[in-house]
Amino acid sequence: VLDTWFSSSLWPFSTVGWPNLESSDFKRFYPTSMLETGHDILFFWVARMIMMGMHLTGEVPFHTVYLHGLIRDKDGRKMSKTLGNVIDPLTVIDEY
Repeated sequence: VLDTWFSSSLWPFSTVGWPNLESSDFKRFYPTSMLETGHDILFFWVARMIMMGMHLTGEVPFHTVYLHGLIRDKDGRKMSKTLGNVIDPLTVIDEY
């Protein structure tokens, strides 16, 4: 079983046919042009994706990283299921 941080580093290329570097999906989709993510996982996911991509395929998996903002609660904490401060979209849909 792979842990989340390790398995996420494999995602950019393992989903397109790796380790077969000659597969049609791998040739078509790897590397891609950009990744869009939150700044909070820059080190945990993005850096690992780049390092593993370079190590296992010889190429950087994407050339541009767009960072989006994070939604925070009234106390400035990141919205998180673990913290229990998220909004259930089904509740909002029912209400409005």
